[in-house]
Amino acid sequence: MALLVSAHVSAQTDAGVVSRAQTLFTQGVAAYDAGRLDEAARLLGEADRLTPSPELAFNIGRVYERMGDSAQAIRYFQRYLHDGHPTDAERADIDTRITALRALATRQHDQIMTAPPSTDDMTAEARTFFLRGVAMFRRHRYDAALAAFTAAYRFAALPEVIYNLAVASERTDHTQDAIDYYREYLRVRPTDPGRATIEHHIEELRGH
Repeated sequence: MALLVSAHVSAQTDAGVVSRAQTLFTQGVAAYDAGRLDEAARLLGEADRLTPSPELAFNIGRVYERMGDSAQAIRYFQRYLHDGHPTDAERADIDTRITALRALATRQHDQIMTAPPSTDDMTAEARTFFLRGVAMFRRHRYDAALAAFTAAYRFAALPEVIYNLAVASERTDHTQDAIDYYREYLRVRPTDPGRATIEHHIEELRGH
């Protein structure tokens, strides 16, 4: 789902306020399309304060989703679900986004993905090494964590394993490996809600 192209405004709202809100909305959409997400969040937020609507809440949620700001994205998506009139398909899509955002929030807190991939593609051996890597990372034994995640990767190159390899590589000063694994992660999971944050982090690592 992209940004909505319009937002409902009450007919009773002052015409000058409506005009200002519409201008802010148009500018916000343009900033979003240009990738200026901070600016888009600010402009759409100002429009929403002038003329609150479920549609604006959805738009702001999409901006924060792209920014990797889980808490704000979830807040606005939930407001849209509560105040708007989403179709069953839209509700299901947003519920999926909220689930992914909650997982992102957990990952941002834990630094790595701590839950084994919920897929039959992960063998028992890979799961064992994955959990060992998580345990070593939590003990700040980053070299051991890297070795364990590398072993898990040989059995199953799943997104969760790849992401943890990137983080562990970064912690052990294998910067280029970290960049390569972050890029690989984005290739296999292109819709990750934290994509913009990861891409920005890659650029930071390249500058070191």
